[in-house]
Amino acid sequence: PPKPESTQPTTRHSDPFYGHEWASHLCMRFITHLFTCPEYPPLSSNSQSIPLHHLPHFIAYALHCTKLHTLVTFTALILLQRLKEHFPTTWGSSGHHLFISAFMLTSKVICDDTYSNKSWSIVAQGMFQLQEINQITSRFPIYAHSSFYIHT
Repeated sequence: PPKPESTQPTTRHSDPFYGHEWASHLCMRFITHLFTCPEYPPLSSNSQSIPLHHLPHFIAYALHCTKLHTLVTFTALILLQRLKEHFPTTWGSSGHHLFISAFMLTSKVICDDTYSNKSWSIVAQGMFQLQEINQITSRFPIYAHSSFYIHT
């Protein structure tokens, strides 16, 4: 039988993937292969104050924070794949930017009640300022124009 709570150890082993290890690694492999981008974001003047997050940890945190249905995650990957089809020479300097852009926009299309851009900057762990998130929401749909249509 399990020990009573009072006698169990108080230290907890933290899961850096928040239970999303499989999905975050799948997304990371998909994005880095499709766009030939690194698993860590490029260094910038802003990166001195913000820790560099390994792409699968970044994705896992976004999945954990938003608690969106897996349909949103996989539709975001389809959106990225269609972006690559329309613009084959596209490559990515940041898988983080590609993932958060597609994930955020897909959630705005699929979900009735979605997060504000300010909330998305929190989900992105400070890697993107609110102004950048606002630019993503205004520019990315232009590139993705018909990519949300799924033919059956």
